[in-house]
Amino acid sequence: MNHRHAPSALACAALLLAVALTGCSLTPPGPQFTTYDLGAAGTGVTAATTPRADAPPLPKLRIAQTDGPAWMEGSALYYRLQYNQAQRLQAYATQRWVMSPPLLFDGRLREAVAARGALTWSGDTTQPAMKVDLLSFEQVFDSATASRGVVRVRVTVYHHGLIGQRTFIADQPAPSADGAGGVRALADSTNAVIAAILDWVSTLPMEKTAAPATPHAPSAPLAR
Repeated sequence: MNHRHAPSALACAALLLAVALTGCSLTPPGPQFTTYDLGAAGTGVTAATTPRADAPPLPKLRIAQTDGPAWMEGSALYYRLQYNQAQRLQAYATQRWVMSPPLLFDGRLREAVAARGALTWSGDTTQPAMKVDLLSFEQVFDSATASRGVVRVRVTVYHHGLIGQRTFIADQPAPSADGAGGVRALADSTNAVIAAILDWVSTLPMEKTAAPATPHAPSAPLAR
């Protein structure tokens, strides 16, 4: 009886060994992601980190961390079908940023400020600060074959009070109607927005303002 079942036992053992050797081959592979950043500094339609020869001088600045809405906290690459579902923001399934858009923008902004030789450390409260809020960072499709990268920010400059605040927007065309084209367009729009920000900041009245005086506490009455 044992001899009659031996071939079946051997076959089962062989099957188990094959499964063990193949390992994950029986499990469907997960999605393969393509990741992007904004490209090398100084590339794109408007090179924010390569100042023009006639660029006005930039005052010394400290940069506060760039913030954005909750949906920008991840690394998703978002697009919007303006011609069909304008109210719906969608994410590419297999294409991602290497980090969140606010962090990408923040890094490029600091590179651009440093390129003009005016970036100071964040704790230097003797210098004016610039704060950027990233409001839009998405690929917008105007048709099935035409899209653009839209970047919109609100910039606040302050030092013991508000010096200036302004909203900037750029939308550069995408070279292709896909995620890779959207990445290129968003990189170009980021560079264009940052260049416009720095040109505007250079016109602000940045004279150091005195820190507000600390009111003196009233003297305690003398004991009688």
